[in-house]
Amino acid sequence: MSATEDPWFIVLPDREESTDVARRIHDTRGGAHEVSHPSGRPWLIGRWPPGALTVGRRPGAATAAFGEHAMSEERLAGGALDLSASVLGSAYLLVSEGGRVRVRGTASGLRRVYTCRVGGTPVAGNRALVLAELTGAVPNPARLATRLLFAHPPWPLNWLPVWDGVDAVPPGHDVVLDERGGITRARWWNFPEPLGREEAVAALRTALSEAVALRAGPGRTVVAHLSGMDSSSVCSLAARTGADVVALTAAQPDPMDEDVLWAERTAGALAAAGHPVRHEIISAEECPLVYHDMLGAHERFDAPFLLLHHRSRLMHILRRGQAYAPAAHLVGLGGDEAATMLPTWLPTLIRQAPLTGMRHLLTASAKNRWPLRQTLRHLVTGRAYDAWMRAAADRLGRDGHGVDGPALGWDLPPTMPAWATPYAVELGAGELREAAERHPPLAGGRGAHHNLAAIHGGCQMVGDFQQIAAAQGITMSAPFFDDRVIEAALAARPGDRYDPARYKPVLADAMRGIVPEVTLGRTTKSETSASAVMGSRKHRDQIMALAGDSLLGELGLIDQDLFRATCRGPIDVLTQHRRIEPTLACEMWLRTVKEDERVRAGA
Repeated sequence: MSATEDPWFIVLPDREESTDVARRIHDTRGGAHEVSHPSGRPWLIGRWPPGALTVGRRPGAATAAFGEHAMSEERLAGGALDLSASVLGSAYLLVSEGGRVRVRGTASGLRRVYTCRVGGTPVAGNRALVLAELTGAVPNPARLATRLLFAHPPWPLNWLPVWDGVDAVPPGHDVVLDERGGITRARWWNFPEPLGREEAVAALRTALSEAVALRAGPGRTVVAHLSGMDSSSVCSLAARTGADVVALTAAQPDPMDEDVLWAERTAGALAAAGHPVRHEIISAEECPLVYHDMLGAHERFDAPFLLLHHRSRLMHILRRGQAYAPAAHLVGLGGDEAATMLPTWLPTLIRQAPLTGMRHLLTASAKNRWPLRQTLRHLVTGRAYDAWMRAAADRLGRDGHGVDGPALGWDLPPTMPAWATPYAVELGAGELREAAERHPPLAGGRGAHHNLAAIHGGCQMVGDFQQIAAAQGITMSAPFFDDRVIEAALAARPGDRYDPARYKPVLADAMRGIVPEVTLGRTTKSETSASAVMGSRKHRDQIMALAGDSLLGELGLIDQDLFRATCRGPIDVLTQHRRIEPTLACEMWLRTVKEDERVRAGA
């Protein structure tokens, strides 16, 4: 695999036409690996590093696992793998048997599956861009318009591909390609049943411990990023496996940032408990600021990467850790999505435990400065999801109207940037209204839906970070996004997950005796607005270069003059409809697509 290309694979059905498609793939992307069906026809084609793909065979059938897993060829060949249950780690599962091909990603959404048709032949794969290259697909302007939304496009708009003719399989579903040319989907995962507090704590402790142990262990060197509670949990677990752990903490330029202080306390306490780590601090002066070298981001993402402005900082940290030749870089990303109780759970909590729920609601109202009368009105007059989506479409072009209200809806209200054209607003609103008609919520209640949507959205961001790492030959692991960890975290009841006096109480209890007690007592969380403000000043050249001669402007999605004028002035990192990051990410993505010879050839 090239040092500048991340792993990819395409799955072909067990039919004669797949031979022609395979030849086309090899012509488009030379040097690809190929694995055959039991029939001898081409099944899997792609590029992946050694150890990423494991295949087990028995007469008439083949099963494969792709990713981070513990499955051997013997186990996969045995035919006893339960495809309706989650597995240890984070991996794709693929089965070819009796002319049918089954492809399963992860319930979390970290391992995504896409489908399309190539001359009538159904295919699946892990990269939308690769399928787009194969079919000559072009970006859909309406889907691209939704990527301009802040804070993010609501479900399912953040999941739908931006390429015409490429579809995305929903998380928790698998897809079957049959010998007759059909494509069918089926759900294999459901929201877990609630557990009592002690059971939930034990389940999360076991799941996260096993997830970290899969990547770390005696004789292995791993890098563990160490800052807040989530990364402290992963780092502490890795230290207890007997692995040689290099803990990296990147300082922020904000003198009020406390991550370095707490990381030093954690590392010191681990050493005192007999589980030492090699702790390195990357100074704020050394680590790149936000917006650094955005023009150097030539990774070919499936869709605009909305955290692209953090790319250089991540790459610097990864390269520092790579000096130790680790088996993996362990990060705590996903802990917020899995272990934090969102305010949207409060209506459910009030139904289950009225007195406790109302007390927590009043606390949340005071903490977030929500007007109490408005908060109660949101609680009582909650809309169904389709109505909420239509209301979001109606207010989309009103300069952030409604985004500062109580966060008790199905998701954060999306807003278009001030420089979006009426055409972009019309397209985005149309996508919201179409989604309202066609797509139900992820779960019955607002809290469960928003929680899952946050997990799936977080997985998209982490997946793009992993792509950046993989292009450098680096394995970046996010154990919190393993299916078994997500299941354990979601099984905790709302009343157990939320406590105004404690930070992530179920996770804290699960890590008691593993994470140092001094660390579990932390109640603060650092934020990065100082880095964004300073970075916008130091790297204004990068911002202005992306604001000039805009491809988004050529598509009619932004007012180029207004966007350029905005980028010349002080960068607003707080006002939602003046946030520039999604627009910059979309612009850079379009430029990268335009530079891609394979996409141009297909188009």
